[in-house]
Amino acid sequence: MAFCLASLAVLQTATAFSSFQLPKLFEPIQKQQEIALLEAISSTQNGKNVTPLKQKNVLAMVTGLETKYPSPSLADILKNDATRNKLDGTWFLQYTSPSIIEDLTIDANANDAEWKIENAEENITTKRYNAKGSVSAGGIEVDVSKDPPKQIFELANSSVFNEVKLDYGSVRVGGPFRLSERKGNRAVVSFNELKINTKFGLTLDLGFLFTIRAIFSGSDESGWLETTYLSDGIRIGRGNKGSMFVLTRDKSDVNP
Repeated sequence: MAFCLASLAVLQTATAFSSFQLPKLFEPIQKQQEIALLEAISSTQNGKNVTPLKQKNVLAMVTGLETKYPSPSLADILKNDATRNKLDGTWFLQYTSPSIIEDLTIDANANDAEWKIENAEENITTKRYNAKGSVSAGGIEVDVSKDPPKQIFELANSSVFNEVKLDYGSVRVGGPFRLSERKGNRAVVSFNELKINTKFGLTLDLGFLFTIRAIFSGSDESGWLETTYLSDGIRIGRGNKGSMFVLTRDKSDVNP
């Protein structure tokens, strides 16, 4: 009987040990920072439901990752199979925010120093767009607070697309990109596709709007995106209108 009780105790101890998980404290520092960021942006409706103070705190976390673990240049990413696979494919946009929060004073000693657009591209506007829970691609603004949209890199044909679900269907917008000669981590996009797929089976192809825009602006390039942080599960980006984006490989990594 005593032997049976001892065996049971050993079995229970072994079972408990096998299911034991190391606390977050023992995760690598970089992973801890990622976990903290994902927790901070959860339940914010893609950045729409946040206070200026919360935006400031998230930007501090983002800047900390960007500063300590900067993304390789886009050219280097494309040369290396490992980093190429990290970037290629589908990402879910989980949080959008302005890169500068004007409501609060920036603490110069914190990891949230003001982000500035460097070496702007010709013919591409850099007018600040205070995005909160929405995105703008080629001048098309879409609310994304209800469901995280997809951003898809198709590196085989050097293209990037955004796909957004709406009540009446979905919108797909994007086009080819080139490597910027002015900033190593920047992809300059020529938007040429805009399709609205309705739930009724009707597809509207409005890509001609970008063609008209190119005639008046003198260029078919209408936006750019910088990848400032890249890991297996998280990508952070900055856009030409001063927006900051946090994306994840797994849609379920962030609560809506």
